[in-house]
Amino acid sequence: MKAYLLAAGYATRLYPLTKDRAKPLLEVGGKALLTHILERITPLAGLSEVAVVGNTKFAGQLEAWAANVDCPVPVRVLDDGSTQEGDRLGAVGDIAFALEHVPPAGEDIVVVAGDNLLGFDLAPAQAAFLAARRPTILVRRLERDGPSAYNEVTLGENDGVTGFREKPPDPGTPWAAICLYFWPPEVEALLREYLAGGGNPDAPGHFIEWLVRRTEVVAQRTDGAWFDIGSHEALVEARARFGG
Repeated sequence: MKAYLLAAGYATRLYPLTKDRAKPLLEVGGKALLTHILERITPLAGLSEVAVVGNTKFAGQLEAWAANVDCPVPVRVLDDGSTQEGDRLGAVGDIAFALEHVPPAGEDIVVVAGDNLLGFDLAPAQAAFLAARRPTILVRRLERDGPSAYNEVTLGENDGVTGFREKPPDPGTPWAAICLYFWPPEVEALLREYLAGGGNPDAPGHFIEWLVRRTEVVAQRTDGAWFDIGSHEALVEARARFGG
């Protein structure tokens, strides 16, 4: 299995903290967000390599982090060529970029957003994925009141995903996916088909929404601590939970 960590955004909502520092390198509990992620993914069975996709502005910082982080498998930093918010490839575009430069070569794929702070073991989700051999998304129950800042996942029999909407104005289910996916290698071709057909290259949920209509996708429910570090408030809350 190869892991692909998305770390190429500019995090303008977190300025000034991220004006000169990559958001995934912000520290919580004395460790970079990316280090927390590595600690969750390195125990995964069969992990062979980690690819971190960054932009030109912060590639040097990410390479310095990778050179000093303790990891039992190689950690490779990729520069997607973006230099500012206006020329980003988008998260889906970055996944495609990473798959091109670090091909899975028949291995399974795990994709994680670099601003996810995970407080739960990923082994059950990997085990469910290996048993199903279907694209697997991690979902959690959210309290909602009005439009969703995330997405809406509709679950069917055996937690098969029967519907997915990115940032719906009127979410009808409490389930939402976090940006952590387990994919069999054939999803690489589907991702390229999606982009070639004009699919939105930005938020990964747009691709998942398309994928649910294209093939069978299953969900793995999670209820452990999780923070999406997209705002100052979320960062403060995460530091209160994990330490400053």
